[in-house]
Amino acid sequence: MTERTAGSAPGRVTVVRWVGVYLGVVISIGLLFTIFQDRSARIDAARRQGMAVTVGVDRLLHFEIRNLERALRGMAVEADGFAHERQDRSRWDLPGAIRGVISRHAELQDIDLYGADGQAIYQGVTEYGQETLRLDVAAAPSRALGVGRLVQEGRAEPIVPLMLQTPEGNWLVARLRTSELQRMIEGLDVGEQGSVGILSHDGIVLARRGVGGAHVGRQVPVPAGLTPGSMTQQDLVSRLDGIERFASFSVTSGYPFVVAAGISKHEALAPWRDYALTAMSLLALYWLGSLYLIRKTASSESSRDLAHGELQRHADWLAKAQEASQAGVWAMEHESDSVRASAHAARLFGFPPVPAILRLDEFFQRMHGDDRERVERAFSEAWESGRPFHAEYRILLPDGRQRWINAQGALVRDGDDVPLMTGTIMDVTERRNQQEQVERTEAQFRELFELNPLPFWVFDVHTLRLLAVNEAAVRRYGYSRDEFLGMTILQIRPPEEQAGVHESVQESVEEAVEPRDSSRVWIHAARDGRRIHVRIHSSSISFDGRDARLVLAEDVSGRVAYEEDLAWRAAHDENTGLLNVRTFLQRMEHVGDGIADASYAVVHVQLRDLELVSPMLGRHTRDEIVAAIAQRIARVSTAFGPVAHAPADAFLVAAPEAERWDVLVDALRDVFAMPVVSESGSHRVEAWMGVAFRQRPDQRCEEVVGHAALAALQARAENTPTMHYSDVLAERASTRVSIVGQMRNALSNGEFELFFQPIQRVRDGRVMAAEALLRWRYAEGYMPPSTFIPLSEESGLIVPIGEWVIEQAARAQSMLAEAGFAHVAIAINVSAVQFMAGSVPRLIREAGRRHGLARGALQVELTESAMLRRPDAAKFAMEELQHDGVCVSIDDFGTGFSSMAYLRDLSLDHLKIDRSFVAHVDQDPRNASICRALIALGKGLDLSIVAEGVEREEELAWLSQHDVDHVQGYYIARPTPLAPFIDWLNARVVPAGS
Repeated sequence: MTERTAGSAPGRVTVVRWVGVYLGVVISIGLLFTIFQDRSARIDAARRQGMAVTVGVDRLLHFEIRNLERALRGMAVEADGFAHERQDRSRWDLPGAIRGVISRHAELQDIDLYGADGQAIYQGVTEYGQETLRLDVAAAPSRALGVGRLVQEGRAEPIVPLMLQTPEGNWLVARLRTSELQRMIEGLDVGEQGSVGILSHDGIVLARRGVGGAHVGRQVPVPAGLTPGSMTQQDLVSRLDGIERFASFSVTSGYPFVVAAGISKHEALAPWRDYALTAMSLLALYWLGSLYLIRKTASSESSRDLAHGELQRHADWLAKAQEASQAGVWAMEHESDSVRASAHAARLFGFPPVPAILRLDEFFQRMHGDDRERVERAFSEAWESGRPFHAEYRILLPDGRQRWINAQGALVRDGDDVPLMTGTIMDVTERRNQQEQVERTEAQFRELFELNPLPFWVFDVHTLRLLAVNEAAVRRYGYSRDEFLGMTILQIRPPEEQAGVHESVQESVEEAVEPRDSSRVWIHAARDGRRIHVRIHSSSISFDGRDARLVLAEDVSGRVAYEEDLAWRAAHDENTGLLNVRTFLQRMEHVGDGIADASYAVVHVQLRDLELVSPMLGRHTRDEIVAAIAQRIARVSTAFGPVAHAPADAFLVAAPEAERWDVLVDALRDVFAMPVVSESGSHRVEAWMGVAFRQRPDQRCEEVVGHAALAALQARAENTPTMHYSDVLAERASTRVSIVGQMRNALSNGEFELFFQPIQRVRDGRVMAAEALLRWRYAEGYMPPSTFIPLSEESGLIVPIGEWVIEQAARAQSMLAEAGFAHVAIAINVSAVQFMAGSVPRLIREAGRRHGLARGALQVELTESAMLRRPDAAKFAMEELQHDGVCVSIDDFGTGFSSMAYLRDLSLDHLKIDRSFVAHVDQDPRNASICRALIALGKGLDLSIVAEGVEREEELAWLSQHDVDHVQGYYIARPTPLAPFIDWLNARVVPAGS
């Protein structure tokens, strides 16, 4: 046998060598193929991931922009109406509609309205200049939603204009925040070096993941073949950060946006590189190990053949023992300190897996410390008593793992009658782990159920009796655990909801999908009577052999309260608690439907002079007054119909029974009969009221409200408490709109002129100044200033007209200086609207520099209302004017509020007495008393006194006797254009320096 075995050793070594080489080649080829296959798979996965991210963002972008497009289309009619009715826009609440859209779409910065010519009709608050937001009509699409170029200026947040043409050709332009686009792409799974971006159709970056807007506005190339509705992929190196990526592009949102996503090639192949390196290392180790094995095999083959017979016998014995017991076998002689163990038994204890004789203490040392003493005691008792040995214990393997062992043994005697204990050991780790997992799962469920912060309970689906509740349910509902377990689920439902409980439970049990989440909000009743809004999550379980339902009750009371609050805020004005105009119109729209000739009345109540309360008494006082009036009107409306608070201190009150309008008006008059008491004192509030009726069944309430507002406006103009709407009012409003339109053209067509009326010093008759008076010459003659000046203030045209007046007055003064009358200053009447704009000192300063005027060549005349609107700002502007050498006069003093406190504190030079007090001052004792008081007041404040409207010699004589400094009026000279005025000066006034 030895010769045969030794002779076969070289053949065996050769076989091992060639088998090793063959396996190495096969493994090498397979491993290389796997490496390259894995690389291709990872690249494909990266491309699929990039395309999935691109399509996902594109779809989200589609829904986002589609919602915004629907919102814009929803307000298109409002916008057209607003654009058409440019003077009386009260019936078209476009700003309110815009605020409503923006409140629902926080991603919009604001919404603007442009005309078909691209000129702005309405622009909201913006951080950009008007030129920046200018609409290019030629570049805008016709009917579909268009996307303009990115708007980016300074530190303001970049925006993307969304343009939609209305049915009448106007343009709604929504300013989409790029931060919303940035939000869409944040948090996407593209890796640290991955990129997701939203581009315009020409490649302008609108948002890019993870760079905080650093690349917004930059342009990157877009694949040439990328068309709307298509997707494509490219491997490219980014121009923005130089990173090579697998890029995907998508234009499937239906809007001119390009969504691009890129997975970094370096990151995508990083696991592959590690995998390839590991594989190649293992391959190298294989070849080295194979070489070593072949050499080792050649040297040990002979000795293994010699031991083969003995090993075979032991193998047969071990195989039979393991076959009989399905475990490792061990044996131990009496009073021996060694154990004979089979290879499997040795392996179970972490020893080399070969049959061996091992020390007994080595076995016990491998046992877990908590089990060792128990097992040693049981083993000793088995030897002493002769009873079978049985134990389950843990052992700790050298690599730190833990294994459960089931050991059994019995005391036997060998052929020499020597006591011998032998038995088996089995690995029961998997069974014990499963058992422990079941126990842990049960404990975790109990802990999850009991300690869950949300209320949990289990109830019997047949009796509805509660079987178990957790501590959160006890705390939330106020019942003790014992009380709960004696109740049914009907007892935590309000009486009005108990009828549907059985049906709901049956539906839950029969529901095929488990677990079941209910989208319905249920109402539960706590022990103290509180109502709790909950959303139920439930699943069918078996509980102690019963068909039961496990229920989690999610408290959504806060969300319900929030939604109810939102609904209230959407329908009411927060400051007064009354309905807003939109809700008022909705409620009135169907009043009288189905009733022939049904009519109703709407009263528009406009509060008077509240704009003066804020600067004088503070905004808080003004709000108190409005709130008090709102409460009074609300009490009145309970006997009539809906009431709403409208912008600009107005209220709308409806009388569904039109014939009771007079009763409603009388009740509203009573509202203002008593003063309003606030923290700052008692305030008497008055109002103008306009009444309008629905005149035909198809007339919309919005039109009726507009008529009432127009009537209130006319009541204000005529200083009449109450006025009814008539077609005449509409004609007047149309006339006012026409005049305003003509004024816009008059400024550009040069139809305005300046006339000059001299202001003469009384003591020597010398002309010291001339008041510049605005005249409008048009086809039918001169338009009275009393007609167009108030309209210019209401329309805002007074500001550009005032700028023109300042420029023309400066040019006129330079011409006076050239004619030798440099000492004749030009006094300019400045409107309160223009003065509060804050630009008057700068305009006068710049005009003086352009025309080379001397200090004091221009003067400013202000009315009392201009100073009282914003006294602090007026004081600052007047001090700035005086610093520049511009004299300031208070015009028509005594016709307004005549606030002595402001007169004392403001920087004034002249006090002009109104013509109404100067007329017949020599004959009218009342006018004479007023003039003497005003002269004394002005002299006491060290002001120069100017009397206007002097038309008779007797009036001039009286004023001269009472120390008036300057006079002005027809008796001196009528207003004339500049050239006749210079001729008059040459004939009547001694030039300066002569």
